[in-house]
Amino acid sequence: MPRKAKADVAPDAALVLTSPPAKPKRTTKSKASNRRVRLLPTKAVIKVLAGGGVSLDVNDVLTKNERYTPVRFGKRIAQRETAAAQAYKEAVKSAAQHVPHGQGARGIWRLDIVSWWPTQRHHADGTHTANGDADAPVAMVKDALQHAGIIDDDMRIVVGSEVSVYEKGVRRTVAVLRPITTEAHAASVAAVLGVLG
Repeated sequence: MPRKAKADVAPDAALVLTSPPAKPKRTTKSKASNRRVRLLPTKAVIKVLAGGGVSLDVNDVLTKNERYTPVRFGKRIAQRETAAAQAYKEAVKSAAQHVPHGQGARGIWRLDIVSWWPTQRHHADGTHTANGDADAPVAMVKDALQHAGIIDDDMRIVVGSEVSVYEKGVRRTVAVLRPITTEAHAASVAAVLGVLG
């Protein structure tokens, strides 16, 4: 069997170690599609609507796991709000400074939320959905509205809806808070119970 030809290298030549080329770094644009990456500070816009309601637009959306982080106190483990959650609440509070307060201390309210998620979930049946629960922002929005003084007690919010949307690289929450009558609340309850026959 013929021998393989040896490389023409001097016996006293220095040994040079080589490695495969490094993978290219992820660009800022690709990082933006990662659901945990935030490239911009959290900002919120609140507008007063006809009829006494308000709209809220925040350039962020948090999963339930992103809102709290476990903290150990000796043998006890508690939950503490993350920096992202605190920034969300403070952004809403800052935006609410120009909003008249007081009406949120009366009556009952409806809260409708649309959330945009930066990544997508691909299901086995070929369906594609946003990679975020539609109800994930509900508690965050309610607490932020109460923290900002828009509503005195988020238990007043008794009706609502949630919609999730996928848009690559986009994190956003839009919410509309409106006062409703007790009759409208009763009609919502009847609509759900009506399907039971």
